[in-house]
Amino acid sequence: MKRTLLLLILLFAGLSAFGQEAKGDIPADVFYLLPEFRQGMVYFSDQGPAQGNLNICAADQTLRFMDKDQELSSKADNINRVVVDDIVFVRVDGAYYRLYPITDDLTLACRRDVEILRDVKTGAYGMQSRTSSIREVGSLQSDGMMYTLQSSKSYPYNVSESFFLFQAGDVTPINKRSLRKRFPARKDELDAWLKSHPLPKTLDDTRAFLSRLNDGEEL
Repeated sequence: MKRTLLLLILLFAGLSAFGQEAKGDIPADVFYLLPEFRQGMVYFSDQGPAQGNLNICAADQTLRFMDKDQELSSKADNINRVVVDDIVFVRVDGAYYRLYPITDDLTLACRRDVEILRDVKTGAYGMQSRTSSIREVGSLQSDGMMYTLQSSKSYPYNVSESFFLFQAGDVTPINKRSLRKRFPARKDELDAWLKSHPLPKTLDDTRAFLSRLNDGEEL
């Protein structure tokens, strides 16, 4: 019944069906934000929550769920949050961010983006170049292409993760300005440290960095 409820709710928001989908040679745990489809709750801005067998696609920032043996995709604008066990994703400006609490009032948000490169050609010295016809990349919805597990073609891709501070339902990129604002007592120390150090580039390093800042430890 709960699965049927989620299907009915999302049908009114517009769905795309994929069957057993995937992604050329893109690993499933890269293409999706969870390594497998799992039971979770979807929370909406204008109605009660619903349960389903869920995942989230990093290539087009859509909620995916399984209905029997069919994979469905939705970009419903009224989705606020997705919770699977103790994993929480928030949806802000059409993108999903996984939350990593540092303290009760300090939360790291991570956004993953998978950029699929269509019609990539090999140029001089083995470098890859894109033709002008594929300027829109990284969103399956925007370029009208669907990538399936049954496809024999391999699609080159780029994957990146970006880090944000999450507070009061909004996300702020982690940079010098946002860190100085969040940790005003450590502004001078931050300024000095950033002159000779780049900001952390991985999830684990970013979590550790924020913990040190919060706890007053040496950077």
